[in-house]
Amino acid sequence: MLIFDLNGMKRINDRHGHPAGNCALCRLADIFRSSCRSVDTAARYGGDEFAIVLPETGAKEADAVGRRLCGRISNDHEEPRLSMSVGVAVYPEDGTTNKTLFQAADRSLYKIKHLKYTL
Repeated sequence: MLIFDLNGMKRINDRHGHPAGNCALCRLADIFRSSCRSVDTAARYGGDEFAIVLPETGAKEADAVGRRLCGRISNDHEEPRLSMSVGVAVYPEDGTTNKTLFQAADRSLYKIKHLKYTL
């Protein structure tokens, strides 16, 4: 499971307006749509946060997918520039239920965000 958070969404809405924020979310959804396999499930679960379930995908592969998607949004050359953070959790190592897996991915995401903004 991957959990994504669009970085600086409030700044985008404040500086460029809510229509630009909506377009940012659509850009992200387009990248997910074009990058996911037919067995993957991508969903927006609140605000500027998204989740992707990657069946039969190990930790190394899930991490690579998350990094690739973050790179695609950072390099799409549209304005305003976007970046996102990603957290990864893998069944059964990180959780054995939907809830515990989601919580582990969310903890991973916020650990990454904390590191980004405290360096």
